[in-house]
Amino acid sequence: MSVIQKTKRGKKNIASCLLLACFLTMAAVRAVSAAPPEVPVTLTVEQAVDMPEGLSAGDTFTYQVTALEAGSPMPLGSVADTCTFTIGGTDSAVVGPIDFVRTGVYRYEIKQVVTISKTGYTYDGQIYTVVIYVKNSSSGLASEIIVQNSAGDKVGDIKFENSYAPLASDPSVMVDPPVRKTVTGNPGRDSTFTFKLEAKDKAGPMPLGSADGVKTVTITGSGEEEFGTWSYTAADTYSYTISEVNTGEAGYTYDKTVYTIADSVTDADGQLVVERTVTDKAGRQVSVCAFTNEFSGESAKGTAGKYTPAGGSLSRPKTGDNSALAQYAMLALTALLVLSALAAWKWKQKKRLWESNR
Repeated sequence: MSVIQKTKRGKKNIASCLLLACFLTMAAVRAVSAAPPEVPVTLTVEQAVDMPEGLSAGDTFTYQVTALEAGSPMPLGSVADTCTFTIGGTDSAVVGPIDFVRTGVYRYEIKQVVTISKTGYTYDGQIYTVVIYVKNSSSGLASEIIVQNSAGDKVGDIKFENSYAPLASDPSVMVDPPVRKTVTGNPGRDSTFTFKLEAKDKAGPMPLGSADGVKTVTITGSGEEEFGTWSYTAADTYSYTISEVNTGEAGYTYDKTVYTIADSVTDADGQLVVERTVTDKAGRQVSVCAFTNEFSGESAKGTAGKYTPAGGSLSRPKTGDNSALAQYAMLALTALLVLSALAAWKWKQKKRLWESNR
């Protein structure tokens, strides 16, 4: 074969290869053009944390997105058809994108995961079902998202609402200082004395039996009594006073001491605790609210002698008065004379009857 023939055959082979390459490129372009593009889907999860005034939600909460059908498309970073994420405080998180390349119906479940329940928190137990419909459209793949809550109702948002309120203080560990009443002097009877516990803020917590921020107790004579305990539901500082009520018992000097109770209530990891301080009028800390009433031995009018209640009178038994005794003696003598006369008359009647029968 001549050189010219070989050259012509080589040119033919090159042309054939170029033509084949063109056909393959066009087929690949057509195949790529015909393939539907991926459709990305993102889900927004909202979180609200209701906190008492003055506190901020600094804790984070954990959530999971789980595919209800194995092998469904999942966000990047998912493990075993489950995507885990967190939200701190009142905020939101975007889950995804989830890339879908085929038409179909895809179902997911979104819920809050509580591994360790923290004291004071109430967690939202809502479970949302997300249904994603992926279908063809004139421009490629399109998606439609339907969200349902635990009750099966269609909703527009995926929102979890958590709340925080510390546990109320334990009244069984509250210091309850007793009121101790001492009566000096020598009263003829025990009188009843009244004491009151009064809140600086009338809307503050009070023991059972209180009204309008005041509770009273009574002690007859010398003795002790307590007002009782109560719970706090909010961290703050609370103030109370304990004093005696002057009810006007005659012959007594009332104790005007006023004791102050200061309760500092703080949140200790979801549990309210109370630190109580009780002080007297000099600011000294005390464990007992002691009151002393002195009986002077005088009535309300200042007359010395036996004590009587206010509004009463003093009386002494009269001595040297024999008029009543004389009257009793006269009555007794008269009765004796009458009985003697009656007996004599009866005897005479019997004697006459005896003589007539002889």
